[in-house]
Amino acid sequence: MRSLSRIPIKVVFEEVGEYHGEFIRFYAPITVQQLLKLLPIEGAAAKWDYAIYFQVDLRRGAEREVKQVRAGDILYWPPSQYLVIAYRDAVPPAQMVKVGRLKGEFSKLEDLRPGARVRITRLE
Repeated sequence: MRSLSRIPIKVVFEEVGEYHGEFIRFYAPITVQQLLKLLPIEGAAAKWDYAIYFQVDLRRGAEREVKQVRAGDILYWPPSQYLVIAYRDAVPPAQMVKVGRLKGEFSKLEDLRPGARVRITRLE
């Protein structure tokens, strides 16, 4: 039986490749539920020193704020409505809500060029 608390996803980064992961309801149930309604999610990537981010059409506050970000974490940043994918461990400078995890080698994500397309879909 498939778990309803872990929703498998695929994230495709233009010119870098494809990763599998999951949205995890336990981390932030309401935020994850709203993200699932938006799937597929697509945007143009921008970069911080430890993560890739892109805007999503979701407005909500910080459901469960995290103080530490790990490589592979998928996060929601409420102030600017960004979905964030960390490729390096870090302490976030502002409130972040963890919504999932990616699997794989994350160092390749550092090479993603700004403006590259990112697309998240649900795996069935």
